[in-house]
Amino acid sequence: MDKLVGNHSEPFSTEEIEILIFAFESNILFDNVAHKFLPSLKGLPEIHEADSSGVDSEDEASEQEQSYQENLITERSNMVKTVLFTVIKEHIFRDMSLRFGT
Repeated sequence: MDKLVGNHSEPFSTEEIEILIFAFESNILFDNVAHKFLPSLKGLPEIHEADSSGVDSEDEASEQEQSYQENLITERSNMVKTVLFTVIKEHIFRDMSLRFGT
């Protein structure tokens, strides 16, 4: 939740996205509402996070590539946040409609 609301600046990792997909498929989170958003999560670009430990390259091309990679990871994380906010909103609306009969 910290990553979702912005209290933790680290982007969502591939493993965390896979866990979310599993939780949505298994009805662990958000019951049946989440199934509508599974294609959105599964369609996110797969980005392999590179280990920058031990790599001290001063090449300008590799720095640009690393910057591009970081931008892709941040963009994918923002996409995950958008999907999660939408699922939460839909879940709340569904719960309200069930409770109040609309």
